[in-house]
Amino acid sequence: MNITLISSEMLHQWMLYAPERKFRIVDARPYADYQRGHIPGALWIGWEDWCGPAPTHAGAQLRQPGYWGVLAESAPAVLTERLEQIGLSSDELVVIYADGPRSKGREGRVGWMLLYYGASSVALLDGGWSGWLRAGGKGEAPAPAPVRGRFKVDIQPERCVRLSQLRQAYATSKMPLLVDARSRAEYHGLLYDYQPRKGRLPTALHLPYTEFFTETGNFVDRDYYLQRIPVEVREAKEIVACCEVGVRSALFALLYEYYTGQVVANFDGSVMEWALDQTLPMEQ
Repeated sequence: MNITLISSEMLHQWMLYAPERKFRIVDARPYADYQRGHIPGALWIGWEDWCGPAPTHAGAQLRQPGYWGVLAESAPAVLTERLEQIGLSSDELVVIYADGPRSKGREGRVGWMLLYYGASSVALLDGGWSGWLRAGGKGEAPAPAPVRGRFKVDIQPERCVRLSQLRQAYATSKMPLLVDARSRAEYHGLLYDYQPRKGRLPTALHLPYTEFFTETGNFVDRDYYLQRIPVEVREAKEIVACCEVGVRSALFALLYEYYTGQVVANFDGSVMEWALDQTLPMEQ
């Protein structure tokens, strides 16, 4: 399986007693949090740094980092250079963490992106940074010395849906099942005036990302997760995850794959990109 979960205890054991195991740790939290302290040896990746610019007509706010989620269109050679400079290798397990529900899916977005680019396997750290500290893990502040990786970019198109594909599907009444991972207020169009239009994509089902976490910030277990999934989702042959900018939805996509084995495509542009196209409808 390309995606798995790993406990803090297991990661600690690997770091202490399994030096032959090849893996990299990635911190997906905001850079300021990473600077204050991170798991020893962890590299840093911010999902915002890998997005293309919003169109000029989107307005100044949507052109700020974090308000636009469409992955940048980059040549394989450019992606290879960036990923290798960070220290990633496509044939090594990448363990990614953020900090539970407060991170709003940052670990999922980075993990989804790396799998889309061709990483062989990704593990999400169960409990994230806070879980690591609760388990007795130590933190460090200095960034590790860079060690160049070896990454073979191999785009996995089934993991990503672009606006052009959904526009065509809507025009031909062949929309996939959409799962919206935002909060209930966002889903009903009650928040965030900076959005081009508030509301949701047509016929999108609501499954908030907060449902994926326990009170301690750990991911829910498989049985609980499958009980919470609506029957329409369990029976769907094609699922597309969406949210505001494709971050919380990426976490849903990876967890659904882990719990069921079915790959879910992520709409990286999500509501921001869809709503910006005035020819496409929004529901409230």
